[in-house]
Amino acid sequence: MPLFGPPNIDALKIRRDIKGLLSALKYRGDPTVRRRAAQALAEVLEGQPPETREKTIPALLVALEEVDSSVFQAVVGALSAVGQPAILPLIGALRAPQERVREGAARALGRLGVNLNEPAYLRLAVDPLIGALRDSAFVVRRAAAWALGNIAPRLDTASRGLPVENLILCLRDAVPEVRQFAAGALGKIGEGRAIRPLVSTLEDESSSVRKTAAEALSVLGWHPTNPREQVLEWIALQNWERLQQMGETPVPQLLRAAKDQDRDVRAGAMRVLGRLGAPQGVEVFLQGLHDVDAEVRRAAAEALEQVGSPQAVEVLLQALRDRDREVRRRVIRALGRTQDARAVPPLLGILKSHEEEFVQIAMQSLVQIGLNGVLAIIPALGDADPFVQERAAWVLAQIGSAAVLPLIQALQISPPPVNEYAARILGEIGDTRAVYPLINALENPALTGYAAQALGKIGDSRAVLPLLDLLNSNSDAIRQAAALALGNIGDPRAVDALIPLLKSNERATRWEAASALLQMYRSNRLDIIAKRKILAQRDRITEAHADHQSHVDNVRSSDCHRDEIYHLDTGIGLSFPNE
Repeated sequence: MPLFGPPNIDALKIRRDIKGLLSALKYRGDPTVRRRAAQALAEVLEGQPPETREKTIPALLVALEEVDSSVFQAVVGALSAVGQPAILPLIGALRAPQERVREGAARALGRLGVNLNEPAYLRLAVDPLIGALRDSAFVVRRAAAWALGNIAPRLDTASRGLPVENLILCLRDAVPEVRQFAAGALGKIGEGRAIRPLVSTLEDESSSVRKTAAEALSVLGWHPTNPREQVLEWIALQNWERLQQMGETPVPQLLRAAKDQDRDVRAGAMRVLGRLGAPQGVEVFLQGLHDVDAEVRRAAAEALEQVGSPQAVEVLLQALRDRDREVRRRVIRALGRTQDARAVPPLLGILKSHEEEFVQIAMQSLVQIGLNGVLAIIPALGDADPFVQERAAWVLAQIGSAAVLPLIQALQISPPPVNEYAARILGEIGDTRAVYPLINALENPALTGYAAQALGKIGDSRAVLPLLDLLNSNSDAIRQAAALALGNIGDPRAVDALIPLLKSNERATRWEAASALLQMYRSNRLDIIAKRKILAQRDRITEAHADHQSHVDNVRSSDCHRDEIYHLDTGIGLSFPNE
């Protein structure tokens, strides 16, 4: 041992210096040194004569009082490496006053149970370990259950009875970890008499105990004998996909699982209940929104989204302030499924957000609310934020026919820009109930263009005559809107009215008129006479567009000369379809 600094474990190991390694176990500095010393001892002791190995036992038992868990595990490994000579000392250590020593002794005996091929010696440890199952310290009871699970399978059938009976009693231990290790041990021992107690353990309050019991039953070759047992097994194994495939059968057990101590079980059960659309789960889901665990709150919001219960609105509105981003995302979706008008104002508030992801989800939720939210959404068309206006317009267009009558009312009585948006949205929806209100709106100079465009999108021939009248408007914009609308409608009556516009001085008017005529030409809705009229305009329609200035010398006398500049805008430049 060096005078200064930690001992050199590698050198001690190479020299197979057992005495030096035992001394290193007492080093009070870095616990890594003690752990490596114990690990080195486990390697060095292999192949040593029994008397040499036996001499290490007292020091190793003292080392079991180690606080550091990694060192403790290494010391247990070293004791198990001692082999058969360690059995009696370890049995004696099961009665040591130190809890840590009793636990370590039980663990070491369990390690010996795996490696020692001397059942007669292992049998000596059975009764003391059974006694340790009643130790006041749960860590000792846990270690004793694990050790019996390793030792009992190595014994003859007659010798397994007592360990099995006592491990079955441990399935009722107050500490879940002890019950879990007892269930695991019973699975290893493989005695059929443990099956019924293990089946009962599938209803244990601890998810870890249930899972271990289900795995032990599988090892024992057990299969459920009725749907209830099948549900219990799959809940224990957290096989949520299989449970979902059972339909309504597992709902009562899932409702119980949704209140489990294990957050994974609570979340999994809620998701299955939500996918099954079980209305019985709504109360549990509402409680889940207040869960301390974010994953459970996410599952609860997801379930409420799928069930779509109106009674959840108030709690969902509170959950919009949840600190977890994913919870808020799912709550926004769930609000849409409620189809409750109370959800509209906060969802509209989200439309002001700069977080596009949340905005998109809120918009979809508003669409889901549908008619119940239309009257509250329409005023948002006049919001000061143009982004909110456009988002609200998109929502109303997606709601579709359910929004038509409120939008017609807004068209008739609301101020700009709400009435302008109403006209535009009615066109996008395309419901013919809006035709006459939009025709009437043509009389309103502020709405004429919007109404004309909307009528063109609806495509109803009742709008043709009013739109033809607009081709005589003094406004280029109105004429262009009317031309475009007539092209969309495709009524042959528009051909003769559109052709003169091909000569307009305003290029945009020429272009819209030509586009409308070409659209009608391609539509196959015209007779041969109307198509020939359009065909006769082919050169004018295809003439390349030119925008230039022309210079003219105007000489009025020998001493008077004036330059005159003219702006020329000619041609349209559209491609004519091949015959």
